Formats: sequence, structure tokens, C-alpha cells
Amino acid sequence: MKSITRRAVLAACAAAAAATLSTAAAADTVKVGIVGTFSGAFARFGEQMKFGIEAFQAHNGATVAGHKIEVVYRDVGGVDPARARQLVEELILREKVQVIGGFVLTPNALAAAEVLNEAKVPAIVFNAATSVIPRRSPYFVRTSFTLAQNTVPLAQWAAKNGVKRAMTMVFDYGPGYDGEEAFVRTFKAEGGEIMESIRVPIATTDFSPYFERVLARKPEALFMFSPGGPPAIGMMNTWTSRLKPAGIRLLATNETQEIDLPKIGPGALDVISASHYTETIDNPLNQQLRKTLVEKYGRDTTPDTELVSAYDGMRLVYAAVQKFGPKFTGDQAVGLWKGMKFDSPRGPVMIDPDTRDIVQNIYVRRVQQQGGRLVNVNIATIPMVKDPWKEWNPETKPGAK
Repeated sequence: MKSITRRAVLAACAAAAAATLSTAAAADTVKVGIVGTFSGAFARFGEQMKFGIEAFQAHNGATVAGHKIEVVYRDVGGVDPARARQLVEELILREKVQVIGGFVLTPNALAAAEVLNEAKVPAIVFNAATSVIPRRSPYFVRTSFTLAQNTVPLAQWAAKNGVKRAMTMVFDYGPGYDGEEAFVRTFKAEGGEIMESIRVPIATTDFSPYFERVLARKPEALFMFSPGGPPAIGMMNTWTSRLKPAGIRLLATNETQEIDLPKIGPGALDVISASHYTETIDNPLNQQLRKTLVEKYGRDTTPDTELVSAYDGMRLVYAAVQKFGPKFTGDQAVGLWKGMKFDSPRGPVMIDPDTRDIVQNIYVRRVQQQGGRLVNVNIATIPMVKDPWKEWNPETKPGAK
């Protein structure tokens, strides 16, 4: 893209959004732009999103009421807000998409907010988990989760199952702060003691010094958050070799994601985590999803959280096209999605009409061996959990984040 001013870009976005309506109507095609990570350390997140989109279209077809749904993918690589913003502008201006989806990492999602506001194009967040994201644009809707949403049930479970003294260790950026706040606040309210909280720089690859601090304090349990992928595998391997032999329990967030378990190995056995999706959920839609994935991509394909979020994100797109045809505006789409309820492979869900976050079951899981594989098995279900962070930080409250 040529070097032009921000104001010019935003004006062009708005014009393009208006032009999109007539273009889409003439072409009878609705384009969906996906900003994901399809290369680098987080490449498997993008692959999971693509699998989820393709599985949804396998179940529901590639047209809605005669209108073709075309998906356009763009690779942002890793944490790169400038690149993410550029790709969103490109998708709106050049590709004339009517909906944006994706956003693996929070900084990339936040970078898109201003463009979405000016162009009035809706965006569905498939993974990024910092609570504040929807407040940066009225056109953000989330089908993934928030860290606080998963962490509060985990802290409550730990306190009720004998953990009295804990430490926290989170990556030093938005979702880490949310997870830390949620665990500390909840665990203390349940009568627990927080011995120390550690923040790990996001570029860290050697976790040994941080785990040595934990080992020296000897808490009963360590709450941990990483972005998933290679950082999670690195943290898990260090915990397995240093803390697990010392009897320090792990309370995980993204560290035992289904797709990473084969790389972690038996050291993950019995680790407790909390998540909005578990591969082993036994409902007809999840069974159908798993069957389709095996047929399309092979028997070893493992569905993960990003996959099911993309699958459900496409349901929102299809609902908008079914309701309004190919000419829908961003305001019409977001208005339709607010309060929308539907069955997901993860269980029943609803888009919160006030926050545009998803309301869903949260599952406390334990890693077990089944059929020669390591899998998460649900041991407790907390139904229809809202994002608690927004209840703690109401928008009208002075000083709210």
C-alpha cells in the first residue's frame, strides 16, 4: 500500500464500505476476510481457524440463500499490530470484504479497531482474549473467550479442592494481566493466599529462572498463562522437569491445549486447566465436527479452541446473510448478533447483548490418557459464564479501563 495519511485511509475505508454494498449485491457474493497467523511460531492457530471455517462450510454449504460466501485469508505472522492494521485496510479497500474474522493475538486485534470504526465493518474475534477488546470498537463481536472468563472458575475449583497457597506466572501483556487479576481476586475471595505474582516478558524462551523462583517459594499450586503454542510447550516442559517432581500442582490456561499435548508428552498427565472447549465433549454437533475433520484432513486431526471459535464465527456470518441478504451493513450485522443464541460444538452459547462477548460453559479439565492419546477430560462444568472482567470494570465507572 502506498504511503498515505491515516485520515485518507480511513476516509477511503468508509467509502469502500459503502461501495461494498452495491458491489456485493451485483456480484451476489459476500466476502469474509480472515486476519490470522499462518506462518511463524503461531502458524497452527491460523490452520485451526481455516479448518473450522471449512468444516462449517462442509456442514452448511458455501452459499446462503443463493449468495456465495467467499473467504479471503491474510497472514499477519506473529505479534505485529502495524501489519494487522494494514491487512484489515487492504481487505476492506481492495478485497471489499463485508466481515473481518480471525485475530489470534490481542495487540493485532486492538490495532484494527480504528479502521473498523471508520469503515463500519464488523469483526469477529476468533481467539484474542483480552477483555477490553470489544470496548475499542462497537463493531467487535467475540466467539472465543476471555482470560477472566476461564480463570474465575479455575480459581474457585482450586480453592474448593484443597489448594490454600498459590503463586501466579503470566506473560507480560493484556490477557496475562486479565488472567492474573482474575485468579488473584477470586482465589483470595475464596480464602486462599497468593504468595507471589510473576510476569514473564513476552519474548522469553528460557523459563528456568522464573520456575526457580517458584521452586524456592514452594506454593501448593502455580497458576499459569501463556499465549499457547511454542511458549506453552516450553513452559510445560520446564514445569515437568522442575516443579512437578517437587509436588507443585499446575493450574493451566492455554498450556494443555489439545493440539499441543502430543508435544508435551506424559508430563502433562493430571494437569488441571479451564477452557471453553474440550475435544472430548460428547454432543451431536461436536461428534459431527470431529467426523468431518477426520474425513477432510486425516484421522490425526485434533480440534482446538480456535477451530471451534472460527466454526461459530461463520455461523454469525451466515445468519447475517440469511437475514439481510448480501447488502447488510455493519450495524445491522452487529445488531442481529447481540443476544443471538445457538448450539455450538462446545455446548450452548449466547452473544452477550451488552458486551458483545460470548456467554458459554466453562469446563474444568484433567489431562488423561485415552485410546493411546493424551486428552483433556471434563471434570466439572460451570454453565453459561459471562466475562467477569466487565462486571468488575463497568464502562460508566470513572477510571474504568
